[in-house]
Amino acid sequence: LVHTVVDKLVGTPQLKKDFISELLDREGEPRVYKNQVEGKGVTEVTNVMVNVFSERNVLSVAVEVLRGANLGGFADQLGKSFCPLGWCGFSLNLDSDLHFVERFSRELIQEVTFMDALFKALLNKGVITPERDGNIKALPTRRKKLSALLCDDLQDEDKKNIFLSVLKEQHPDLRIIRISGGEGGP
Repeated sequence: LVHTVVDKLVGTPQLKKDFISELLDREGEPRVYKNQVEGKGVTEVTNVMVNVFSERNVLSVAVEVLRGANLGGFADQLGKSFCPLGWCGFSLNLDSDLHFVERFSRELIQEVTFMDALFKALLNKGVITPERDGNIKALPTRRKKLSALLCDDLQDEDKKNIFLSVLKEQHPDLRIIRISGGEGGP
């Protein structure tokens, strides 16, 4: 099913080129490499993505890549195609009623570069436990740490509000925080 929808959305040569270019430029692990997708059709590229990212994560990665390639309309279509299957997940950012932290999780992961003060404040406010703090800090990259925090630890509204409040307090100069204005929290 993923193959059919992706094929329909990026079926033109230029869209396929833009999608693959963004897929190759995508930061973080796991990664797709040029030799895995060069000269391949959409079905083969989708198979590579499923193998690299897993069936569970391929949709959110496809949406992320489409948005990164400035194909946000296609990203919305892809996400909506899978909503009846219950795949309207956290990272799709399709619903404007989502909390700011959910809608802008990708941007937060890209922009937030400080970690120690943030995690200390979240620990002190009870958002994360000391054990979880240690587990997150053991992750190899800043992006993986923030992804783990956003995806696993900020599941309820109160924790999202505390997180946003801490960010606003510690780093009001972040571009993404200026976007949030007064929304999503205290």
